[in-house]
Amino acid sequence: MRLPSIRSFGPTVWGIGLFLILLAGSAPRIPVFLLTLIIGLLIWATLAYSLNLITGLTGYVSFGHVVFMALGGYALAYGVGTLNLPPVAGVALGAVVGAALALGIGLLTLRFRGVYFAIATLVIAIAALYIVLEVKELGDGQGLYLNVGFQPLAMFYTIWVILAVEIGLTYIITHGRIGYGLRSIKSDEDAANTLGINAPRLKLFVYTLSGLFAGAAGGVYAWNVSGAFPYQAFDLGFSLQMLAMIVIGGMGTLLGPLIGTVAVYLPSQIFLTIPVLSGLQAIVIGVVVVVIALFVPGGIVGTLQKYIPEFRGILE
Repeated sequence: MRLPSIRSFGPTVWGIGLFLILLAGSAPRIPVFLLTLIIGLLIWATLAYSLNLITGLTGYVSFGHVVFMALGGYALAYGVGTLNLPPVAGVALGAVVGAALALGIGLLTLRFRGVYFAIATLVIAIAALYIVLEVKELGDGQGLYLNVGFQPLAMFYTIWVILAVEIGLTYIITHGRIGYGLRSIKSDEDAANTLGINAPRLKLFVYTLSGLFAGAAGGVYAWNVSGAFPYQAFDLGFSLQMLAMIVIGGMGTLLGPLIGTVAVYLPSQIFLTIPVLSGLQAIVIGVVVVVIALFVPGGIVGTLQKYIPEFRGILE
């Protein structure tokens, strides 16, 4: 994999980089309640970018991406609570578990295409919940509780590093030979195979990578909520929100998942503070996703690139 030179970086890369650097530098001075909100935002951004690696770049829609997040969270909870690992090591364990699961699941499910792949991932996520409920070592259906104290700065910098690495790898992939292969698969997989592109290998590579980052984000999420609990961890709403973020922001783009995360996460937090509206959150997100998919399929980034020529050389 050839690394792009610094001179090839466009405004989008410099903008995201500056945003992350400013965020990291100001974190110690941010009030705790606001830092907690930012930690949640970074966790969701990491999840959105992880789904973007497979769905955005190849067009394979995964409804079961929550399984990597959930079991990454369980890996952290087990590692910290039973093996006495430090939380950061637990996050690394969650990443390894997520990657291993994605590799195994991908070998089976990536043989399918379209709706069949989507259904297969959904079934696996549901099955994983019932398997976890029967495993005594994972809380015997009650979940695993953590008692490590509230560590906002440690959580912030952990998820910050994960997200920064993920965005960097997304840029490298999309601007290299792998990116050309993935775009070919998304356009016409049969034609890509005819041209000598090893589609199964490329799909498995990005799916495993997406599982790694989803597992790591799930570990930080479990650290943040002090445990892993089955019905909360395997809530399919997580997968739907990830999908909403990349659809709204712009699938397959570098900036889209970040914009989509802000567009979905911040309003959702407002909904949670208003009891009358809390039950409408999923409905509103669903309606917005359907409208965007039908009328502006490129999302926010794609639409700006299409209708405002000045943005074509800036946004990616």
